[in-house]
Amino acid sequence: MRIFFFIFYIFFIFSFNTSSNDIISKIEKNWNNTRSMSGTFIQLDTDGNYSEGNFYFLKPYLSKFEYKDKKENIITNETLLRLVDKDGYQIESYSIGNNILKDLLSYNIDIKKEFDVISFLIEEDSYNLWFKSKEGLTNQSLQLFFDKNTLDLKKWEIFDELNNKTVLEFTKIKKNIFISQNLFVVKYKNN
Repeated sequence: MRIFFFIFYIFFIFSFNTSSNDIISKIEKNWNNTRSMSGTFIQLDTDGNYSEGNFYFLKPYLSKFEYKDKKENIITNETLLRLVDKDGYQIESYSIGNNILKDLLSYNIDIKKEFDVISFLIEEDSYNLWFKSKEGLTNQSLQLFFDKNTLDLKKWEIFDELNNKTVLEFTKIKKNIFISQNLFVVKYKNN
């Protein structure tokens, strides 16, 4: 009888891994076919601060977060995260380095090649994929939630080196639309 349960357990684990690998491959393909994306977001940070606004992704590497309730916005490219004022003038900039989001916003990601999958869960209405970079240069991890029906990105949870969590929920998503590169231009004030 124990042998039967052992064989059933091995079969179940193998079937689950095969199924999860298929789903991860479909998520990866859908994400790689997404060249641009926009919509609204709600953000909650570790300290409980709530913000909302509009977001724009344009692969490779470009993102913009326009906050409704803050004096500054965020614009990223391959190397920098920049805080800009409402008129687009740079306030501060930070090196992105090996930030996990940089890999996510590249043209094509290979999840199993570039990331260590920490867990994969199938929830009622979403797939939950939690991973970290294989390079091991940072303790950052990223948890992504994809809609079960459309495979669209619904939410991400970013854990930084100090395990602080920032959650962004995405709504009113539009994919593969024209987004001008001018949206990501940063201005500089003459001193």
